[in-house]
Amino acid sequence: MTAPSALLPAHACDQALHISAVETPVITEFVAALSHLERAAALCGTSGALTLPNGKSVTTHEMSEWVAMNSNRLQALLGKITDTFPEPKTGHPETRPAA
Repeated sequence: MTAPSALLPAHACDQALHISAVETPVITEFVAALSHLERAAALCGTSGALTLPNGKSVTTHEMSEWVAMNSNRLQALLGKITDTFPEPKTGHPETRPAA
């Protein structure tokens, strides 16, 4: 059995613990990737060449293309995850519009 997460109740079943152990790292990776893309996108508005952490210089246009490419890739990967979940039923209480 997986060690209980601080976010799950102590009596959580093995299935919930397994899902938490899988989902938490994926969410963490997505948040980190989005943070990198946001910082890179902010640099795209500057003028001149940019120096990457590895010492290589890129233009703001190249950086903008990199951000767009990786944003599209993240969106596609997230789509693969969310597409596996069924669409909510309209009659379900959680999906009904508030009165």
